[in-house]
Amino acid sequence: MIKLILSDMDNTLVPFGAPATSRRTVDAIHACQEQGIDFGPASGRDRGELSSFFNQDASCYNTGVLVNGQKVYYLGEVVYEKTLPMDELRRAESIAARVEGCAFITYRDDNFGDWVGATREELGPMFERVFLCGGERHELDAMPDYPVVKAGMVVMGDNERAVELSRVLSDACPSLAFPNTVVNWLDVSPKGWGKADGVAILQKILGLADEEVCVFGDADNDLDMLRRYPNSCAVANANEAATRAARWHVGASADDGVARAMEQIAAAARESRELGREVAPAFMRA
Repeated sequence: MIKLILSDMDNTLVPFGAPATSRRTVDAIHACQEQGIDFGPASGRDRGELSSFFNQDASCYNTGVLVNGQKVYYLGEVVYEKTLPMDELRRAESIAARVEGCAFITYRDDNFGDWVGATREELGPMFERVFLCGGERHELDAMPDYPVVKAGMVVMGDNERAVELSRVLSDACPSLAFPNTVVNWLDVSPKGWGKADGVAILQKILGLADEEVCVFGDADNDLDMLRRYPNSCAVANANEAATRAARWHVGASADDGVARAMEQIAAAARESRELGREVAPAFMRA
């Protein structure tokens, strides 16, 4: 029986650009929790960004695998944190600062962003999406020093520019990965570390088997967890790689696909208790 649900945020739990999850999604999370099923985001975002997505309902994000597995929260406390190597961050910054329409951002714990490269005006609407708690632009040699867990990059224009820059940065920074998770955006992650590693840490804390974990995703930074866990689900708008990696397939993000699946997981848990035997959620019976 499913005992832990972890879902990617952008383009999975909430359509990219939407200000918050739907009411149906929050109700579905609560329905699962009422059946003893834990829920948490599995996101490239950090916890400071998530409160507004859930209308400050901390029960929806107190537990989660954040910053692509580099931060793991359980009941509101950080139980694991992995920082990025500063020497390679500086190298990536120097490359990105020379690319037109590009901004390389490092985030502090309060989600305040420091960046080099394109101006706020050049970033246009992407600025509001990536600097949710403000931001300050610096010269390349004046970026502040602090331990960095979360970093990312805006690459304006055709998304192929982001894909190509990801290749360049990967060659220059061998211990970092730069997945193109949404249009005009590159995550920055430790190479060989991803959401699946964070999920495994949380799974161990909760004492769960792989089959008791259900994960939802749509993009390249979800691939490791979609491949690792047998109850892996891709939304209908997922990219081709995520669609292939997932065992199960649910509705699109814009159609509350994950919320519908969670409603079925909660219903199956309730029915399993009533019948005294395990019942699979409806979308797993198709």
